[in-house]
Amino acid sequence: MSNLITLFQVLVFYTLTTSHTYNRHYASIKLKDNLIQSKKTPDSLQNKTYKELENRFNANRSDSLLVTTYSYAYLRKAKKESNTFEIANGYHMLCQITIGDLDTSVKYADSIIDLTKNKRYKKYPTRGYLFKGLICFSKHQYSKALDSYLLALRSAELDDDAENIIALKHNIALLRHTLGEDRKALETYLDNLKFIKTQDTLVKFRPHYVTTLFKISSTFNDLKNVDSGLIYIKKTIKTSLAKKPQYYYKEALINYGINSYLRKDYQSAIDSLTKAEKLLGPNSIYASKVKSYLWLGKSNMALNRESKAFVYFKKVDSMTEMSNYSASIRDAYTTLIDHYKKIDDKDNQLRLMQKLIQYDSVTNKNNKRLNVDIVRNYDTAQLIKEKDLLIKDVQNQNQKTKYNSFLIGVLSIFMITLFYYFFYKRKRLQDQKGFNKRLENIKNKKIKKGKELEIDTKVTNNIIQKLEKFENSEAFLDSNLTMAKVAKSFKTNSTYLSKIINTHKKKNFAKYLNDLRIEYAIKKIKTDRKFRLYAIKSIAKDVGFNSVQSFSNAFYKKTGKYPSEFIRKID
Repeated sequence: MSNLITLFQVLVFYTLTTSHTYNRHYASIKLKDNLIQSKKTPDSLQNKTYKELENRFNANRSDSLLVTTYSYAYLRKAKKESNTFEIANGYHMLCQITIGDLDTSVKYADSIIDLTKNKRYKKYPTRGYLFKGLICFSKHQYSKALDSYLLALRSAELDDDAENIIALKHNIALLRHTLGEDRKALETYLDNLKFIKTQDTLVKFRPHYVTTLFKISSTFNDLKNVDSGLIYIKKTIKTSLAKKPQYYYKEALINYGINSYLRKDYQSAIDSLTKAEKLLGPNSIYASKVKSYLWLGKSNMALNRESKAFVYFKKVDSMTEMSNYSASIRDAYTTLIDHYKKIDDKDNQLRLMQKLIQYDSVTNKNNKRLNVDIVRNYDTAQLIKEKDLLIKDVQNQNQKTKYNSFLIGVLSIFMITLFYYFFYKRKRLQDQKGFNKRLENIKNKKIKKGKELEIDTKVTNNIIQKLEKFENSEAFLDSNLTMAKVAKSFKTNSTYLSKIINTHKKKNFAKYLNDLRIEYAIKKIKTDRKFRLYAIKSIAKDVGFNSVQSFSNAFYKKTGKYPSEFIRKID
């Protein structure tokens, strides 16, 4: 069987469908194994060789009936001749044509594994594990997908099977991308690109080469590294147009549009995305169509063409379901929710909220992503709260068909408002008195502390000088610092150090350290482009924080923005 063609089918399928969608052409195929097996092979195919049947299978992939006929003719021939290798090839054909029916496809993948796991065939059992990994990936079973990929990779490496090694590393990188590890995914894509080039077989590996260029450009876009992204987008387009078939040309145009948007060249983004959308046609993979509509919507919004933007966002909504939802689509939903809220369309607002809450819940549960750099205009908890309020509001509107009910509602609201007004006014007076009392106590404590502060002037000046040296040497970046350690290095005690920091720096020791670290982080982010490319976790560690959460909270208190948002504003 042609390894290149069948492997490329796998690559195309999963590189184009990063949101776990699949080509709907095969989605409707529901093969009944016992029914088709009971039918005889057509006379015209009785004496065909495996190669002839395979060629017909590959030449007629757009015709579900023909590929089904050829694959079962192939499998019956192999079983009749008890040819284990060819039986595995037949199951591999069936894996491909039943990919829209994941439960059926995984049975054929398991059949390949059971048949060949204790034997050594070229490509087997590698293909069985590979396909099982792809199916688990599509079903959001990421741990199982990784297990299958690793078994396949071990098998491929034993066979020195370059094609499948490339494919498996590629799919593991896609898995990393799904879990939010874009930098690690990028490293794998770049390693694959080097490996393909060393083979000196870009003709044979051309699909893999273009696929890898495409994914590198996509990942650079995801990381907001627009300059590198643009370089690889141009390479993808040039390589794709150099020879037919033009792999990833349309998708590369979408990437170009996204890159233009990130560079704030919104009209160029619209031109590129519109061209790609027209070329995609009605039978294109849904993920690409959805992506083009999403970024067309964003680009039009950036140019204040709201009516056009909403047309595209509504298309995204109409095409999105749980199987193809991803965090990148979220912006379309939050923008539509804001729109419907603005025009007081509670029904559509509620419908989209319920949809988004469900999608977020399932996606977060499946992905278990520890750190997702997505600015969410709607926190899920807030969405749930607003959704419940909307449900009550809609129910009330439906029930208030009679005048008496309306009158009771108005009177109730009036009484509650009146009660709330007096209650709030009284509580506010109480709070003000309490606040004034606490303020007076704080002032008294400060005066008392000031009187108690009796440190020798020479000692004070010495510690202040050491604090300046401590700041200038950036010693505060050590994540293991404590008050006791700093005091010891200053050859003083913690009490003196604490009092001097509180008196002269107007803050406690912990806030003093955090402020120095955040100021350093802000300076590095603004001046060091490479530093901006670090993961938030790495930045936190570099500036002395032991956790991403404490770093993000301290950064937000200092700047009013979270680190990822601050970096995006600069980029």
